[in-house]
Amino acid sequence: MTDTETRFDVSRRAFIAGTVAFAGLPLFGAAPQKAPVQAEALPPDSPWETPSGDATPAVLVRRLFLDLAGRIPRVEEAKAFVNSEDALRRRKLVEGLLESDSFADYWSMRFCDILRVKSEFPINLWPNAVYVYHRRIRSFVKNDEPWDAFARALLSATGSDFRDAEANFFRATARRTPEGFAEAAALTFLGEEYSALPPAKQKKYAKYFRRVRVKTTREWKEEIVYLDPSVPGPGPAAFADYLLGPARDRFAEAFVRRVDWWMLGREKPDPAHVEVFKKNGFRLKPLIRAIALSGAYGRGSVTGGFPCRRIDAEVLDDMICDLTGTKRDYQSIAPEPFTFLPPDRRSVLIEDGSITNAFLLLFGRPARDTGHLSERHNEITAKQRLFLLNSGQLFQRLSRITDNKPFRNRAMRDMVQDLYWRFLSRPASAAEKKMLVAYHGGLKGAARWRFPKDVAWALLNTREFLYQH
Repeated sequence: MTDTETRFDVSRRAFIAGTVAFAGLPLFGAAPQKAPVQAEALPPDSPWETPSGDATPAVLVRRLFLDLAGRIPRVEEAKAFVNSEDALRRRKLVEGLLESDSFADYWSMRFCDILRVKSEFPINLWPNAVYVYHRRIRSFVKNDEPWDAFARALLSATGSDFRDAEANFFRATARRTPEGFAEAAALTFLGEEYSALPPAKQKKYAKYFRRVRVKTTREWKEEIVYLDPSVPGPGPAAFADYLLGPARDRFAEAFVRRVDWWMLGREKPDPAHVEVFKKNGFRLKPLIRAIALSGAYGRGSVTGGFPCRRIDAEVLDDMICDLTGTKRDYQSIAPEPFTFLPPDRRSVLIEDGSITNAFLLLFGRPARDTGHLSERHNEITAKQRLFLLNSGQLFQRLSRITDNKPFRNRAMRDMVQDLYWRFLSRPASAAEKKMLVAYHGGLKGAARWRFPKDVAWALLNTREFLYQH
């Protein structure tokens, strides 16, 4: 490395540190669950929070797109919301997102996580069944089918894994025994850890699944789920009766607990949300609508109490590819899944948990082995820091934004504004623009020419970009 390169490297690091320090957001760190600073610590023109503790329109539009569509808004979408004076703009945006294909894609991914949609060990659904099962799950989300009806269909299904999609619920278990089926059902529908239940309750749950059998056919990887008529006792349909009868409240609370965790970072379900869920026929969209329009969801993350959390691996991968106009590749540790997916395939749309890439593995995509929410790891790690700060390939990708003529043929002030809208879905504040333009004015040679890319790289590494806030 030459002396010039050394000086440029140091100046770039200094710039990043200055940008992050100015923003008042640590570059990396655990997501806070409580407000980290007092209201008086906010700058007068805070881009994140109003004096009353509510999220600004720019933060809110980004939050809604991430939670309901699994992506950040495009520049024109963010500007339209921020600049709108329509008192109903939030409600209209929520309604539009709920009916979008992006909503169905993203929330199908979430349900595929808890329903263990995966070809290979230890689930062993195999590829054909994975795609059949995924289409059925996406249909449940897209058409807003009642969760109680879908649960009954999953528990009552028999037949071929290729033709009867719901039958894959019993196949998507590591242990194909009454205890294994009971473990999957208790976790999926009641949020209960089977091994932590009293022995008497374990036996009670297992007896519902003693008749379930799985057999192979002559068709490659086809399996048939059926009930053994020679075994006495109730079948899985009786467990569905139990869920929707004596355990009805716990059944509803388990579902709402997951949605509250995904959208609000709460470990316990809000009783008001449980009531909304039950009153609206156990449907997902009315629940999400109620949460997205609630006062708690509209609070700021600096002093308002809205919890910060790192963005899901799949969404982050799509965000970076969308911003830089690049594509990714996928692979599997086993040859069974068809891993030659189109390079423009969105990561949230990968049906098979056995198909992945290096980025998704690094950033904690769940393996879908158990259906536990804890399988997804959304903490920033040292390896992730090294990748984001040192990946030459990632840095070069940013050239697709900053090196084209339409972008370059503008003043630095306008380039900064453009990058802030792209990465953070908001305009740069007056102080931010002043600092960056002044810094650029003091640079010379290659450092001055590469400065827009440095800004993009710095914004990508900020907590404001990496976290849902």
